[in-house]
Amino acid sequence: MMPSSTTSASASLLSGRTARSIVDELVTASGNSPVTKVDITSRAVSISVRAGSSPQIWTWQGGRITTSAPQSAQTVSRPFDPDSFALDHLDRILSVAAKATGSSKNQELQILEYNQGVVLMSVSTRPETRPVFFRADGSLVTTVDFTSVAGMTEALRDAVGEDTQVLSVAYQPGKGLMVDTRTDTDGIVLRRTRSADMPAWAVERRGDTGAQLFSPSDVSPAVLADLMTRVPTVLSKPADASKLSFTIDMSDGRSLPTIHFSLAGSTMVTDLEGKDITAQVR
Repeated sequence: MMPSSTTSASASLLSGRTARSIVDELVTASGNSPVTKVDITSRAVSISVRAGSSPQIWTWQGGRITTSAPQSAQTVSRPFDPDSFALDHLDRILSVAAKATGSSKNQELQILEYNQGVVLMSVSTRPETRPVFFRADGSLVTTVDFTSVAGMTEALRDAVGEDTQVLSVAYQPGKGLMVDTRTDTDGIVLRRTRSADMPAWAVERRGDTGAQLFSPSDVSPAVLADLMTRVPTVLSKPADASKLSFTIDMSDGRSLPTIHFSLAGSTMVTDLEGKDITAQVR
C-alpha cells in the first residue's frame, strides 16, 4: 500500500517549510533509503534513492506519493542527508536565484552531487538559464573578483576544501584559483579549481607528489588580493594586469611558501606577507 501524505494537495511547494515537510515524508516513504537527489518544482517534489541495487524515485504531487523506476540510467551520485541542506530557506534561495538570472519562471531546485563528492543545491529556470549554485547552508556561490578580498577569500576557501595540507596554490587568468593536493597514487595529484563563475571542481592529473606540503591557512586572501592589483604596477606592466598569474609552493626551500608571479615575460617573488624577495631567491 502506497504511503499517504499529510500535506495538503493545494500547498505551495516552493515554500521552505512545505518543501522540507514533503522531503521528509518522501524519505520516510522510501524506508529511509540513501538519498542521491532532491528535485523541487512548483508542481512536484521528488527524491532519488538507492534501494538495494536499483535506484528508485519517490514523488509527491497533488497530495499523493508515488514511486517509480528512473526512465533512464542515472549518473552515480554520492548519497547525502537532505536535512543538511537549508530547504527551510527555499523562498530566499529562489529569490536570490531570480535576481542572479533575471528570471523566476518555472524555477526548479535540485540537490545533487556536483563533483568529487561535493553536493550542492542549484536553481534553474525554463526557458533555461544558467544554473545558480548554493552551498548546503543556503549561501550563494558567487561570481568572484580575484582582486577583491571577499572574492579571493571565497575562491581560496572553495579550492582548498577540507584539506589542511597542500602542494601548491596557483592562479591562472581564464581558469581561476587552483589547489593541488596529494592522492594515494604516486605522481597523481588532485587539482581543485575555483573559476570566477562556477563552483570548485576537482580532477586527478599528473604532478609532483613529492613536493613539500604546507598549510593553506598560512596564505592570506587579503595579501593575495592586494598583490593581484599591485604587482602589475611594480613590474611596470599595468596594461597587462589581466594576464597576471602566480604559484605558491615550497620550491624555494624556505621555512614558508613563496609566491611566484609571472606577467608578460616578467617575474617577481614575494613572501606570504607580500614583501618582494625576488633578489633573495635568484
